[in-house]
Amino acid sequence: MGLSSIASVVPFSLEEIVVLGFLGGFVCVLVKAIKNKEGFLKWLGKAAVLVMWLYVWFYIGWGNNYYRTGLYERNCIQKAGYDQEVFKRFLEDYIVELNEAANNAGEYDREELESEIKAFYSERVSSFGYSGLRRWQHVKQPLLNPLYSAVGVHGFMGPFFCETQVNLSLLDYEYPFTLAHEMGHLAGVTSEAEANYWGFVFCRGNGNAAVRYSGYLSVLPYVLMNAGNLLPEVEFNAWTGEICGKVKADYNASREFWMGKRVGWIESIQNFFYNLYLKSNRIPEGVKDYSGVVEMIMTMDAVN
Repeated sequence: MGLSSIASVVPFSLEEIVVLGFLGGFVCVLVKAIKNKEGFLKWLGKAAVLVMWLYVWFYIGWGNNYYRTGLYERNCIQKAGYDQEVFKRFLEDYIVELNEAANNAGEYDREELESEIKAFYSERVSSFGYSGLRRWQHVKQPLLNPLYSAVGVHGFMGPFFCETQVNLSLLDYEYPFTLAHEMGHLAGVTSEAEANYWGFVFCRGNGNAAVRYSGYLSVLPYVLMNAGNLLPEVEFNAWTGEICGKVKADYNASREFWMGKRVGWIESIQNFFYNLYLKSNRIPEGVKDYSGVVEMIMTMDAVN
């Protein structure tokens, strides 16, 4: 929390500077080893020391949250099993609320939105065993924004100074959900599915239709995937046929927008290492963890 407070005085991300600093350290160690004609094992030992300090800083700063007991276990919540009728009712309600939010969406204030998200995590989510958010914790601007767009990253949580970053290229209807998702990590949420869940819950309960729309539209890919896997083709097509034109246009526009920015080979490398990172930190589903949001919505709605 102390480092987060210190980092708050600058508007840009210190996380990237830390990573670039360590990469610079590796280069310096390598250049020095070559200059002094040191053996490979000696260079490897020095490089290992740098990795160790980065590893220690990561877990002391934020990574220790991966060892927190899961949401269900910590709150004695039984995961909801699949029930076809319950799932169909969920889909029906979801479509109605998605279309309603889309047709009434207007504008929202980003500064006001950040304050509302902080209040949401401090007043509601903290009761599930997470940290409240502080007044000095603000969303940061990434220094390497084109790189994140190239790999399809909408935002990320920096573990070294506990900073929240969101992609500067986000479309207006993507921003509320993304910010709520990333600030969930700031509160200590490690599961991507759960960060999606809290982001959705915040947006769904907001009085501004534009914020609600951001939440419903952002989880649409996961709802479509689940519906496509669980419904007969005829029923799936009939259900998707109820999605209004604005939603379809925005959904397709978002996909085309981000696909135009992505660089395939960089994204493949990023996905490989991020999947490995999640699996090594008690997220066995890896990047597939994102898709668990539908199950979590239905489970939590059933107990609340």
